[in-house]
Amino acid sequence: MEDKEQRLFDAGHDLFLEQGFKETNIASIAKRAGVAVGTFYRYYDSKEDIFVKIYNYENENVKRQIMNHVDMDAAPEKLVGNILQQIFKYTNDNEILKEWFANSKINSIIVQANVDAVQESAVYSTLNELIDKWIDSGLIRDGMDKSRIISLFNALSVVDIHQKEIQTSDYFQLLNDLIDGILKVILK
Repeated sequence: MEDKEQRLFDAGHDLFLEQGFKETNIASIAKRAGVAVGTFYRYYDSKEDIFVKIYNYENENVKRQIMNHVDMDAAPEKLVGNILQQIFKYTNDNEILKEWFANSKINSIIVQANVDAVQESAVYSTLNELIDKWIDSGLIRDGMDKSRIISLFNALSVVDIHQKEIQTSDYFQLLNDLIDGILKVILK
């Protein structure tokens, strides 16, 4: 990244963390980066464009932190639940990541901009490793193959993308219930 682009990215990151998406504007990002507003447009098409890049960076950073702090040898039920709890904990404390849940417009933009985001994420790659480990350890039911298991977990992403449409006062519990159901289907 060029110096000015990095300064814009860093300024946007700081402002989005401090103020959230709605309260941050291009002029304030440029000012904090020490560049003209026109310079912003050399590197980013819009506030949404820089936000998606910052969101992706923040999301992967948090996911790596989570993966580094969970016991990958724990029982599948405990491990998957722990990962989910950590994701919610980090998300609730982060103005950038909160936008996924709080701003349906941004949620849609992130989804459209990240066609392969799920497959490229740290959580997805870790899930692939875990499934291989569970298969090798004989924990998976007969007739379950890796692609079917991945599809079941991918369905959670679809639920997450459409969470605003789900009428519940405890979304976290809903996800836990779905994960419990998936684990009951795939594990012996």
